[in-house]
Amino acid sequence: MINTLKKDTFLRHYAIFFSGSMVVAVLNYFFYPILSRILLPADFGDVQVYLSLITQAGILFGAFTIVAANITANSENQYERNTILTELKRICFWIVCVASIFLLFGAPYLRGFLNLSSIYPLLGLILALFLSTNATFRNAFLQGNSNFFELSLSGFVSSAGRIVFAVLLVWLGMTSSGAIAGILLAQGAVLYYLFMRTRNQLDLNSRANIHVLEGGTIKKELLYGLLIIFATGLVTFIHTSDILIIKHLFDANDAGIYSGISAIAKIIFFLLSPIVAVLFSSIKIKNTQKENFHIMIKSLVISLCLGGVTLLIFYYFSDTTVKVLLGENYRGSAYLLPKVGLIMLLCSLVNIFVYYFLALRRFFLIGLSVLGVLSVVGLLFLRNDSIDAVLNSLLISSGILLALLVVFYVKDHFNRHTSLQ
Repeated sequence: MINTLKKDTFLRHYAIFFSGSMVVAVLNYFFYPILSRILLPADFGDVQVYLSLITQAGILFGAFTIVAANITANSENQYERNTILTELKRICFWIVCVASIFLLFGAPYLRGFLNLSSIYPLLGLILALFLSTNATFRNAFLQGNSNFFELSLSGFVSSAGRIVFAVLLVWLGMTSSGAIAGILLAQGAVLYYLFMRTRNQLDLNSRANIHVLEGGTIKKELLYGLLIIFATGLVTFIHTSDILIIKHLFDANDAGIYSGISAIAKIIFFLLSPIVAVLFSSIKIKNTQKENFHIMIKSLVISLCLGGVTLLIFYYFSDTTVKVLLGENYRGSAYLLPKVGLIMLLCSLVNIFVYYFLALRRFFLIGLSVLGVLSVVGLLFLRNDSIDAVLNSLLISSGILLALLVVFYVKDHFNRHTSLQ
């Protein structure tokens, strides 16, 4: 059995990436207990809003990452690959420039809408966008080549850098602005690491290859990128919108305390994220139906086992978990942890199905994503008088989305099986 597991490419890649991701996850969540103890809840809430905004912006970078990883995994000509990635990076850069201008002019309004104590989180977000633009394609290159060990190291640099820089600057008296500056310094360290690891293989300053551009490759990949933006935007909206919604609807102290509970619950989502990364690299259009089916089943079984055990810990030891990770100030809201954890588990399962269909380039995800976001917004509009009501809306929405994706998967599986007969 051990030899069989060693020969299974999916499980081997997952084991490597999972091991690295666990180290990163421990460091990431070590970051939150430290900050929760050295910052006031209101300041901690500001930092959480900043991280949520980065995650929301990550929808764009996630789309380019997936496209770039897909190109890297399937391209045999490095010059053609570098040309396409260079053009995509250029497009990404100009999108970020436009978004930054809008963000700069809209910063005062956003500050009031999100009840932020200062404008620094929004200014920090602009700088983070440009750092992410440069790191995205080198990160995707490692993923597309299944270099999961080096990919894990980049995560380690980011997590360790956050702790060292953010804690040091807060200790020097910079409060939430220091934490945000520390996160930005960690992003800079990651960019340097990625550049050093890929500089001899990846040239992102390649001159345009007219043959490649005339072949419509860029247009085709941008269309695929649009699909990714809609699909990953749906998942990102569900697992990060709680922070932004509650920060807008409730006072700074309550929102700050809830942000701590949410940070713990997101352990489930980030615990299962390595499965999604390996799944996307393993599911291929050229695979047989049986091969893709087995990869999907392995992903779901691992997710349900890991996510289920973590959720049980949240359910039976919520008070202890919150006390240990965040401190006494947050224990009053510990009862919310199991419900938020369940939302994260459902969102993680939705994520698996979304990436399965993304790997197969199924464009029905665009319509489903629009429907999903509208359903979440609709339920939140009807029920938002308490934090518990907001969570119930997210729980119902994520459950409905998961059910719809299962139906689409069964239908897609049946249709492919029928077409092969």
